[in-house]
Amino acid sequence: MILHFRDGELGNQLFQYTGFKKYFPKENLIFLGCDSLHQSFDNLYASFISVGKIKHWNFFNILHYVALFLTEVRILGVITEDKNSSFKKYKVIIRRGLIWWIFVSYKIHFQHQDYLEKIDNPPILKPHLHKKAKKWLLEKGINLEKEAVIFVHVRRGDYLLWPSLAISQPAVLNLDWYKRAMNLIQDKIKNPVFILMSDDLYYLQDVFQESKKIIISNNGPKIDLSIMSLCNSGIMSASSFAWWGAFFANNYKNDNNLFIAPKYWGGHRVKKWYPKNFHTKWITYFE
Repeated sequence: MILHFRDGELGNQLFQYTGFKKYFPKENLIFLGCDSLHQSFDNLYASFISVGKIKHWNFFNILHYVALFLTEVRILGVITEDKNSSFKKYKVIIRRGLIWWIFVSYKIHFQHQDYLEKIDNPPILKPHLHKKAKKWLLEKGINLEKEAVIFVHVRRGDYLLWPSLAISQPAVLNLDWYKRAMNLIQDKIKNPVFILMSDDLYYLQDVFQESKKIIISNNGPKIDLSIMSLCNSGIMSASSFAWWGAFFANNYKNDNNLFIAPKYWGGHRVKKWYPKNFHTKWITYFE
């Protein structure tokens, strides 16, 4: 049995769920506090305990600390990742405790090239999210069958600081990078329609002028992820959420998709990969 307490938002939760299913297919998974994942996807083979059932975040955090303490004193086992994994091989570290059949996950994200190329049987977005996404696109006058629809994911929020402690510079991309990436798409794809989405709508509305070819989504992350999955191509921030949007779009489509992301991912400002082995073959990396 693996106990996994929420560590990140929907994008990270997707990596963690698919990673545990890949590396520990026979273990019972219990996800605590991963409400976004549970509410967005079908075909999930795990048990979910929501924050609502736990009643209060403070109690949730106390429960998490207790579980980690029990791993420290070797009563419960722990599963984590080897931070020194090579570029080619991702390594998971397993340490059993006195109660040998129960493990607690600790800082494990599965964001490594070796794993990214092995994802299979991913969960399926709930049909009602696709339905809402298609309805919104129709209301905006977008024909998915006839137009090249490109998502542009602009991550801000915590990225104005993250991962500054690790590499001294934040992961947020500047406006110029997005505009150059959009120009690259226009050079390669005829008459694209850009769907912009962000955790900072005020920023999008300040720096982009909406038109028939540039449309800003205000649907929230669950619908935005479904919209991304319906797009032909995409421009990604250095975000696990954007990565999964591209992953689902790349899997659902059969045409020549183009997905653009910042070279060096979260470390693009210092020209150093962060995470250090986060590289995907089907993504075009762009400085």
